[in-house]
Amino acid sequence: MNERDFELIQSAKAGDNRAFDELIRLYDKRILHIAYGIMGNMQDAYDAYQDGVIRAYRKLPSFRFESSFSTWLTRIVINQALNMKKKRRLKQFLSFAQPEMLPSEAFESGLPGPDEVYVNGELSAELERGMQTLSDRERTVFVLKHQHGYKLREIAVMIDCAEGTVKNYLFRATRKLRDELADSEPTYKTQAAAN
Repeated sequence: MNERDFELIQSAKAGDNRAFDELIRLYDKRILHIAYGIMGNMQDAYDAYQDGVIRAYRKLPSFRFESSFSTWLTRIVINQALNMKKKRRLKQFLSFAQPEMLPSEAFESGLPGPDEVYVNGELSAELERGMQTLSDRERTVFVLKHQHGYKLREIAVMIDCAEGTVKNYLFRATRKLRDELADSEPTYKTQAAAN
């Protein structure tokens, strides 16, 4: 843990709300993107993120410096996101609405051509549909590893399981997504060639 995080945590534990706000600002974008990867849409990601931050604020006195603050916060937000998904699954019917996209500031600024926009949009939609076939744990591990670059041992700490279990989730997620995308690959080539 870096010295600045340590000082901010100590100040926040002593009741300095500005110190807690500064701690959150250090990690908020990354944590929000992780929540988005788990939830699949930005509104739910904001809800999971916000609930996670509130929970972290309440649990801060029990933070024991056994891991970095960012790992601890990430784990809390992941748990909130997974719990929200479980609750919503019980309440909602399957929706066929198009998945929401990340805010425009999250994307690179280069302007692709119309064919590239079409193919990328179709691939993104297909990937999102494939992601929906994954279990919550598979999706979480896949997002943390491939979209955020965490190491397997870090992911194991974040989701509170053995590193071997993380490898198994990642293997299954990758295999499922590969199978889903392989089924639709010829469609994209044909549609792109037609445009």
